[in-house]
Amino acid sequence: MAFNRLGYRAWGGDRTRHLWRPVVVARGGISLIMKRRWLRLMLVLAWLPVLVPAFGIFAFEYSSTEPGLQRMIVGFVSQPLGRPDLGNAILQDHEAARHEVWSILILTYFRFPQLFAMVALIGMIAPLLVSYDLRTKAYLMYFSRPLTPLQYIIGKSSVIWYFLVAVVTLPALLLYVLGILLSPDLSVVAETIDIPFRIFAASVVLLVPTTMLAILYSSFTSESRYATFAWFATWVMGIVAYQFLTFSQMQSERPPRRRQRGPIDWESMGVDLDRWRPLSPFHMLGKVEAWIFGVDRTAGSVWPSAIVLTAITIIGLFLIHRRIKGRLSV
Repeated sequence: MAFNRLGYRAWGGDRTRHLWRPVVVARGGISLIMKRRWLRLMLVLAWLPVLVPAFGIFAFEYSSTEPGLQRMIVGFVSQPLGRPDLGNAILQDHEAARHEVWSILILTYFRFPQLFAMVALIGMIAPLLVSYDLRTKAYLMYFSRPLTPLQYIIGKSSVIWYFLVAVVTLPALLLYVLGILLSPDLSVVAETIDIPFRIFAASVVLLVPTTMLAILYSSFTSESRYATFAWFATWVMGIVAYQFLTFSQMQSERPPRRRQRGPIDWESMGVDLDRWRPLSPFHMLGKVEAWIFGVDRTAGSVWPSAIVLTAITIIGLFLIHRRIKGRLSV
């Protein structure tokens, strides 16, 4: 009997079930990224903006017994936010306005601090996933095991989803729980029971297309710096292009100076806010998320933005899958 047997031999151990194989890929990526000190610091800093909407919920709940605090909240809602109707609703029926106020505060958290935190976080993480595997030939080690390209993509995407849920979804749910604890009684749960589901839906809209776009950039180059540049350039150039093309017509027709504060009603001035929206991921996500939370007050339809985000997800998945299979067939 030969001491060494050359060639392929069948695996005699237990195999991980198909549904759990992406988890194995994700676990390895998470443990690798968590070794970086700057990332742990970024995760801590990403939680700090939650204090702002938390203070807003705290102030709103206690304003029912504090007239001075209520006047401050009504003034803020009526002027900077441009919602005098909501301010009147707070004065007339504090409890009836609770759902919309909470939704606006949580949406604001999604739209601004956490959206920028998401862009920065993905820009630092995603290039280290597929690009790194392509440069070091680590993908050959992955696919030497019974792993399909789709399972590999889901596993790598789950690394990003893990960190984004930690800095976006969990703080938003914490805001909701905080609002429940600050409410006068538990009857508020029945009034706002849909908000956690809206948070999950908005998280899916935020996480899935952005992750697929970042993984797509990472799969097209073995140099992570190129993927990082393409990722940040997409967001910056998208915002700049949208702002320029949408508001360029107003350069020759500047609105007169106004003494009152508050956002400008561009739609009443004939500005089409939806025509160039598909150029900017930032504005598309804002449109869909505002619709999910039920506070979208713009005239345009949400479906063009939803369709473009869905197309980014599907086309991105197809191209990533094709790119990986092309690497394996070389």
